[in-house]
Formats: sequence, C-alpha cells, structure tokens
Amino acid sequence: MKKVLASVALLTGWASPALADPPSEGALWTADKRAAVSAMPGASGTQVTAYVRQSDARFLEVDLSAVEGGNFGKLGRRRAEYDRFETKPVEWLPRQDGLLQVKIQTQAWRDGQRYTVWEPVLFRADGTVFWR
Repeated sequence: MKKVLASVALLTGWASPALADPPSEGALWTADKRAAVSAMPGASGTQVTAYVRQSDARFLEVDLSAVEGGNFGKLGRRRAEYDRFETKPVEWLPRQDGLLQVKIQTQAWRDGQRYTVWEPVLFRADGTVFWR
C-alpha cells in the first residue's frame, strides 16, 4: 500500500505590496485621502490597484485584481463569453476598525443585455487583503 501526501495551496492571486507613485487622476479616493483605488483595463483582464498613503507620503501599492475573477464567477460565465466588460471601484465602505473596504463592480454585456455584480474587498493599510 502506497501512502500519498496531498498538499493544498490557497491561491488568491494577490501580489506582495510595493511602494509606488501616487495613483492616476481617475482613482477613487477615500474621503480623508488616505487611500485610493484605480482600475486599468487590459487584454487579459482589469488591473485593480489600491494605493495606501504611508507615513513618508509615498504610497503602498496593493493588487486587488483577483476580485474581477470572483465577480465573473458570480455571473456564471467566462470573460471570453461576453461582448465587453468593465470593472471599476464604485464606493468606499465606512469602517470603524482601521481596515479599508471598497466595493468593486463588474459590468458585462452579452447579446445586448447588461449584467452587473459587485464585491466588497477588505484590506489592511499594510497590504494584507481579505475578501470581505
């Protein structure tokens, strides 16, 4: 009898945070200008990036792009099955615990019909990302 060891890895798609320049003009900022989120469409999906202001006035860049895949999972079809799609941050959600939470919306069009879903993404100022 052979013993087989199975390992399971949780792949979230989040990259390690890095210091970055300030976000683009089209970014969605928190009311206190502590953080911003931007979305840049690309050929294979949308690059959704959070920027968190650090004490030295630079920004910590946090990749939130995996949220788009989760939104397509809610829609039940692959990206390629839609005529077009758009993912963008739409609202910062208020919190009293020091964490940051932003609502990311994906709209997808297929055969003249528009479908809209969203996901709240929760993260810390140090770049640690949680789903909700």
